[in-house]
Amino acid sequence: MCLGMPGRVVDVLDAPRQSAIVDVDGKRREVSVSMLELAGQPGVRVGDWVVVHLGLAMTRIDETEARHLLESMRELTDLYERELSVDL
Repeated sequence: MCLGMPGRVVDVLDAPRQSAIVDVDGKRREVSVSMLELAGQPGVRVGDWVVVHLGLAMTRIDETEARHLLESMRELTDLYERELSVDL
């Protein structure tokens, strides 16, 4: 299963190289934003929310959707950790 994580752009590093720093649930990483341009969503700005997968910003999303996705992922993590802790 492939999973994209929502993150918020905190810095645009290099417009020609199409890279930015994105905060994904408290962890900052450099990502390529070149896929956005290919999808017809050129130019990210600080504050934009994107879905990151394998170091690529795949699509732009709004803040409401991003927060919903983050909360859903936290809930799934909690369920998974509880499942792991069950004695068989």
